[in-house]
Amino acid sequence: MERPERAPDGGRRETVGLVGAGRAGSAVALALAAAGHPVVAVTTRSPLGRERAAAMFPDARIGAVPQVAPWLRAAEVLLVAVPDDAIAPVTAELVAADAVRAEQILAHLSGRHGLGVLAAGASVGAVRVALHPIMTLPDAVRNPDAFAGVSFGITADPGAEARARGLVADVGGVPLLIEDGRRDLYHAALVLGGNFLTSLTVAARETLAAAGVADPGVALAPLLRASLDNALTGGWPAATGPVRRGDLGTVRAHLRALDAVDPAVADVYRALMAYTTGGLERAGLLDAPVADRLRAGAVGHTADGNVDAQSPR
Repeated sequence: MERPERAPDGGRRETVGLVGAGRAGSAVALALAAAGHPVVAVTTRSPLGRERAAAMFPDARIGAVPQVAPWLRAAEVLLVAVPDDAIAPVTAELVAADAVRAEQILAHLSGRHGLGVLAAGASVGAVRVALHPIMTLPDAVRNPDAFAGVSFGITADPGAEARARGLVADVGGVPLLIEDGRRDLYHAALVLGGNFLTSLTVAARETLAAAGVADPGVALAPLLRASLDNALTGGWPAATGPVRRGDLGTVRAHLRALDAVDPAVADVYRALMAYTTGGLERAGLLDAPVADRLRAGAVGHTADGNVDAQSPR
């Protein structure tokens, strides 16, 4: 297969095969193509998926694995962009179809998994990479700047790290090296900060709506943006609110109101209040007696009333 040896920016050009044309895989492949790494083959199981892939990658061979295996094998980078539980069996299927070869980069986009799920590819000499964009991907759009400034969690076989870093740099991303044995912890952190941030925002919106606020999103947006920016740069010292002030009366009033409207949200409040209390105490921002009264009072073990906190506001 004839191809130029250099990408437009002067770097090495790598041809790409895509296995699974969902949002994440398509977005990464489109960004790589825009950076000078042509997508030469796409395989996806559904006819509708193949139709969409044809619209996004008009120059690529598209079909089921047996139909496009030679083009997948010829690609220098093979992206396995399927759900987490399918990565290992799909990789085994690709190897059985002779679609994987030695020295080919075999990459998945999972946050949780490391290199083990690509073991079938390693058995034929492929070099494995876990290449996870730390980014929500609502749609696969043709935006060459979609990954500008986005960190990618990389775990790679020896010899593949430099190539993986180069691909990330080509799409404007920031390489972030993650040890194979720490990917579960890495991914849990992202779920806490990303997915559960969505959950908390929805809970806040719904609670404001229950309080009679007509447009909760408009009311919350400035507060949430400022809180996020402050937390990213300041950590615990950026905390504000009744727990930081040691205001037990307010905390208990909140819990009574939430218990009456949505006990599940009240339980989330209790858990976050306890975590925040401990964090502020460890940071020296909440005195131990105040922290103890907050923890006990929130579960109804002390009388109602405000704590006369002596800690910083």
